[in-house]
Parts: sequence; C-alpha cells; structure tokens
Amino acid sequence: MKVIAIRRENYGTLWERRAPLNPTQVKGLVDAGIQVIVQPSARRAYPDKEYKKVGAILEDDMSEASLIIGIKQVPIQDLIPYKTYSFFAHVIKAQPDNMDMLDAILKRNIRLMDWETMCNYQGTRMDSVFGRFAGLSGMLDILHGMGLRLLGLGFNSPFMHIAAPHSYPTLASACAAVKSAGDEITHGLIHEQLGPITFVFLGDGAVSKGAQYVLSHLPVEFVEPSKFKAVAQNGDRRKVYATVLRRQHHMVRKSGEPGFSREEYGTHPDRYRSIFAEEFAPWTSCIVNAVLWTYDQPRTLSLADTKQLFGSHHHNGTNGTNGTNGTDGPASKRQRPDYSSTGLKHRLIAISDITADPGGSIELSADSTSIEKPFDLYNVDTGKFSPMTFNGDGILVCSVANMPSQLPTEATDLFGELLAPLIPEMATSDATTPLVEGQFKPGLQKSIIASNGKLTPDFEYIHKLRADNGV
Repeated sequence: MKVIAIRRENYGTLWERRAPLNPTQVKGLVDAGIQVIVQPSARRAYPDKEYKKVGAILEDDMSEASLIIGIKQVPIQDLIPYKTYSFFAHVIKAQPDNMDMLDAILKRNIRLMDWETMCNYQGTRMDSVFGRFAGLSGMLDILHGMGLRLLGLGFNSPFMHIAAPHSYPTLASACAAVKSAGDEITHGLIHEQLGPITFVFLGDGAVSKGAQYVLSHLPVEFVEPSKFKAVAQNGDRRKVYATVLRRQHHMVRKSGEPGFSREEYGTHPDRYRSIFAEEFAPWTSCIVNAVLWTYDQPRTLSLADTKQLFGSHHHNGTNGTNGTNGTDGPASKRQRPDYSSTGLKHRLIAISDITADPGGSIELSADSTSIEKPFDLYNVDTGKFSPMTFNGDGILVCSVANMPSQLPTEATDLFGELLAPLIPEMATSDATTPLVEGQFKPGLQKSIIASNGKLTPDFEYIHKLRADNGV
C-alpha cells in the first residue's frame, strides 16, 4: 500500500495554517487505496477531526510514509533520511537562509520535489495558486492600511471599514467588506482634497490578477496606461481608477530608439530604463508591485526617484545594476503635480510590495513586514522606516512575506485541487533507489531538485550560486 504523510507546519511564523490537501481531497486518496497519515495540528485551518472523519490516520510518527508533503520549509531536525519530501523549499536562488537545510537534504539522501518548480499534468505551475492568494491578501492588506494612513493624515475614508485579510472567515466575506466600502465611495465619501484614488498594478500575472480581483469589488474603472494621467487629474471621486503596467509600458531604450523588445530585454536588460517615475508615479495613490525582479534589471522606482517625487534633491539610489533614474536621466527634470492642498508632499499614499523583494524593483522596500505588523512608514528624507506608524511624512509600505497564509482555507482548497491528481504518481517515489530519467511525468520530473545525495542536473547551478555568493 502507498503511504503518504501531511506534516505539521512548524517552520517560522505562527500564522501558517495552510495544508497541501483538505479533508475532501484526502478522502479521495483514501478511497483510492492510499494510506494518509496526518500529523495533528491545532493551528491548521482544517481541524484534525475532519481529516480523521475521512479515514486519515492522526499520528506524529511519519516513518511509514515514503512521501511527506507540507507547505513551508522543514526544520533540519525533522528531516527523515531516505524519504521523498515536497514543500516550498526556497532554494533555487541559493537563498542563504535555506542552504543548511539543503545540505541536510543532500546528506540524508532525501529526494526533494519542490512545489516552486512543479507543474500539474495540464502544465499549470503549482505555485500559481499561492501567487493568486498573495495578490488577494496583499490587496486587502493595503486597502486596510490606506484607511489607517489616511486617518493619520486627517482624512476619514471608506477604507477604514476594510480589515486585515486574516480577520475574515472567508474570501467572500472579505470581498463583501470591500464592496461595502465601494458603496460609500460611490456616494462621494472620498474627501475632495484627495481627488480620485488611483492604483497602478505592476505586472499582470497570477499575483496581479488576484489583487485586481479584490479591487474589482470597488467601483473601479481600469484604463489604458496612456489615459491614466488624465483620469488622475480629472476623474470622478465616486469611483477609483486603475491601470495595469507591463514592461513595454514603462521600459524604454537608453539609446532613445523607440519600441520595446521582450527578447532584447530578456538578454540585455541593461539597455533599458524605466520611465515609471516620470510618467506614472506622480499620478498614483497606491502602487501594487506584483512583478519579479532580478539584479541585472532596471528598477521601476529607485531611491533617487522617490526623493524627486517628494521634492527632495538628494540622489542616493540607482535604478538597477546599470543606469540610473536620478541625476543622469529625465527623472530629475520631471514636473510634479501640485498636491499640497492635502498636506501631503505627493499623491503617493501607499505601496503594496507583494513580491516582498527587499531592495528590488521598488528600491525603498527593505525587509519584509509581518502579519502581526504589516506596515512601515518610509520617511523619504531620512531613508528610515517606522513600524506601524500612520501619521507624519512618508509612504506606507506593506511587504508581508507570507501573504497567502492569511486566507488559509481557500488557499488549501485550490492548491489541493491541483495537487491531489499528482499524489498517486508522487507516492511511487522511493528515495532509497536511484532516480531514473523519465521516471516521472515531466511536470514532476522537472521539480526534483535533489536525489540520492546530489543535486539533479537542472539544479547543479545552485553550487555555483552558493560559491559566488559565499553561502
């Protein structure tokens, strides 16, 4: 009989209440003849009794299982030799915090099948589900934060009635609260000094679409990037406005040659710079950052850009490894809109950095915030953050690293929908035997990072990354 185990989440944050499978999905596996061990957890969104009711075995000991699955990383002391594990390992970029765990996986001859690199049989990435939930949670967080920030600036607003996402029992109840706030916006309850509230979404992938779904419960009008400035200046306060930016909308060649080439950008990102700070940031109330960034790419908003937007003439940040958006480019010469009637130095109220990428495409984003303390106020002049502060000069920043865990029930449900059909094949994995090319279907085979004490060929580059980064 095939035996799998669902481990108790005990890595890092106390907020991790997700599971890889819900009780209904476990029942399907049990009915198919697979024995499922579930480590008891009083913190899990679905209670233990629901798993037991469908035939799972509640047991701390997982030694009988050949496959052990979870969500977050596994503490080194809990790694059982010669087992197959599947979880979000966060090792493919040689992340320093997880290299000791990877070393233990190799030393103990564990086969690691990483959710981050796995696709289901239809080619859907397993991490896309939690990407969407990061967007959902990130948007709820920043709407909640905007209510607090505007109150700190002296403005009551409909956003005050939107709570943090983990305060709601379901996504539907959270969206109902957003819709209720939207009804107040429709009735003209955004203060006239604030003008229409505007949102810019950076990226249009799963994360961005999740965030856009939440915003759709407000009276929102999505406009083309070319029309964004006009609606920010002359739009109706009884609605909010949003635009979605892809790279071609704000990345331009440094040479001045018109056009954007995705292929060229992929191989030579240093040939481009972002005009986001000139063309979009001055008209934005809230930035929602949902696009991945690498160190060789130009930044969307540098520290120098931010200082310019807030009227300071200091320049101490770069716009990526190559090129700047500071004194060397048009960013230093832009004309800023007059927004002084609000008591603010700039229209920009808040940034939701859902990527939680410190010093990334939004350079001012520093360390990730937490679910307990999701907001920092960034002082542009000093470059310092004040946790959970809502009054005074600055930009409210939210950059929670584990946003999907704030909606644990639905996140578990949707992840399990993708995962459950894969489990029968995954359960055949025997980490005591050599891994054979083509042993699993492509979406699973390509997810295997380590086996038999070695990194698999597709992931041997991690050794070089570690050497280059000294980890």
